[in-house]
Amino acid sequence: MKIQFKGHSTTNREVELTQQELFQLFEIMRKEFENHITYSRFNSCYPSNIEKDIVDFCNSHNVDVEYGRDRINFFTAILNNLKNPYQ
Repeated sequence: MKIQFKGHSTTNREVELTQQELFQLFEIMRKEFENHITYSRFNSCYPSNIEKDIVDFCNSHNVDVEYGRDRINFFTAILNNLKNPYQ
């Protein structure tokens, strides 16, 4: 996969990612999401847009987002069944 982006300079950069790198990136994102689900507090007065989306998703499946065990087990089950598309 080829991507283009601008870093600290105004020059466009282009990078090509291999299947192995995409696989690794997917696993990093999976772990980061798992950490977010585990350690975030979903009863904040000022939730981020992502946290609002997570709350809405949980509510649509009758998952108590504020009860850690319910939320964590729900997303862990999803992540365990979510196959890495870059294998």
